[in-house]
This record gives sequence, structure tokens and C-alpha cells, in this order.
Amino acid sequence: MNQRLQTLYLNSDNIGREGAAAIAKALEANRTLRQLFLISNNIGSYGSVAIAKALETNRTLEWLFLGTNNILSYGVWELPRL
Repeated sequence: MNQRLQTLYLNSDNIGREGAAAIAKALEANRTLRQLFLISNNIGSYGSVAIAKALETNRTLEWLFLGTNNILSYGVWELPRL
């Protein structure tokens, strides 16, 4: 990820769980992104869990938008632990 990027909009890009996993990997190293919009991307629970785990080490992201992503309850439960 770009080291100056502060907001990233990827709404309705259908990145799926594989795309969410790739973003999660980038989030582990990124220290500048403050807002991430992933609305309507069909990331599912697997994608939300991958992102949640990445946010355990990323302390700069302040806003995460995951609406309309087919996330089941176990995928949602991982997010509040952060």
C-alpha cells in the first residue's frame, strides 16, 4: 500500500474473500491508512476475519466500512475484539 494514502474507497468492486485477504496482508504493514471503505464487496466472514486479524497489529486505521458483505455472525464477532 501507498505510504501516504489515508483513505481508500473500494466499494462495489466485488473483491471477494481473496481480495479481503490481500488487503488484510497490506494492512499489517501499512501505517498511514485511516479510512477503509469496503462496502458491497462480497468479502464474507472469511474476509472480515482476515481483516480483523490484520487490525490486531495495525493501529492507524480509524474507520472501517464493511456494510453489505454477506458477513455471518462469526465474522462479525471477530471485529469487536479489536
